[in-house]
Amino acid sequence: MRRMPEPELDDIQKQLRDTVRDFMAREVAPVCREIEGRSDPSACMPWDLIRAGSRLGLRTLALPEEWGGVSAGVLTRAILLAEMCQVEPGLAKCFYSSWRASLLLYHLGAPAQREKFLRPFVRDDAYCFATAFTEPGAGSDNLIPSDDPGRGLKLSARREGDDWVLNGRKQWVSLAGFARCLLVFARTDTGVPVHRGSTLFIVPAEWPGVGFPRVDDKLGFRMYPNGDITFEDVRLPADHRLGEVDGAWAGAGRLFAGAVDYPATSLGLSKAMYGIALDYARGRVQGGAPIVEHPTVGSLLAEMRMHIHAIEGYLWDTARAIDGGEPFDPNHTWLLKVHCDRAAVQVMLGALDVTGGNGVMKAFPLERFCRDVLTSLHSDGTGSLNLLRTARGLAEESRKSR
Repeated sequence: MRRMPEPELDDIQKQLRDTVRDFMAREVAPVCREIEGRSDPSACMPWDLIRAGSRLGLRTLALPEEWGGVSAGVLTRAILLAEMCQVEPGLAKCFYSSWRASLLLYHLGAPAQREKFLRPFVRDDAYCFATAFTEPGAGSDNLIPSDDPGRGLKLSARREGDDWVLNGRKQWVSLAGFARCLLVFARTDTGVPVHRGSTLFIVPAEWPGVGFPRVDDKLGFRMYPNGDITFEDVRLPADHRLGEVDGAWAGAGRLFAGAVDYPATSLGLSKAMYGIALDYARGRVQGGAPIVEHPTVGSLLAEMRMHIHAIEGYLWDTARAIDGGEPFDPNHTWLLKVHCDRAAVQVMLGALDVTGGNGVMKAFPLERFCRDVLTSLHSDGTGSLNLLRTARGLAEESRKSR
């Protein structure tokens, strides 16, 4: 497939893109379907590919040069993530998880904490982070914080002398049971709303009291496993607290709200599905001609391409604005995710229409990308939730202007 236009890239971005493109084609594409298709979800973790990508600098690229990276900004990370997701989005998200968590630790950590917790990550090609946020009874209540102190996170962190003791459970944590270190959101003040009474903690995965009871068997992103984590009287020294007490939302807010990983994922998935459908339409002959020449099929492909261009324009503009330090409005990324999710679904439906019965066969490459699109819809907030977040902001603006 002829490649679609890309944003104007600098020399470093071009080099990184070419490195990623070559790595995905040469090392990932030949093996990813076999790994992703394993029936045991715990066997889908792509350790060899993570090590290989890490040796190319992919795991640490968000960090400054002195920490093994290239200070890759939001636009650069979005370009690379979209490139990887055209081949294997689960592996791409393993790398993205390291980018986000390592940046969080770098920006919020004191120099001694960086040396203690970030240096081992830089040195070990198989070292991954997990960010533990969602809980069995606290999902949407965390993303739309209420003034009710009873809502949101329940995992508790209480002081005992100079230590902190954690108790509770997290669920659907990406890389739970595989990451070497956890960044954990915990409730430190239950008398105030969750966004004013939560703190971040650094918890090594092998720390006493930490348990990993299960790995989830999910529909898509199977090379990016999720699972539960339990915390039973997990005692942490004071230097395991990351950032200010009760400051988790303030410390992590811009980094998390400014994330464009799922929109970039939608772009990569959409390009992959479009490419599969286009190649199929060129090779499939019905009515005496390749079906791409039939107006109905051609119109489907044109509409798919339209959705992809819309994702690209919205995504690149948002990423540039964040990198440029413009006054930040989280509505931009919430609405971006909604738009890109919905556009990817339309591309998926178009690809299924073009490929017919072949599209849903496991032996055909489209099927796994469809599963990934559907899995992406719930991640980082559903479309309805993200629209509600923006709607609440509009209502608040209206009340203030009256």
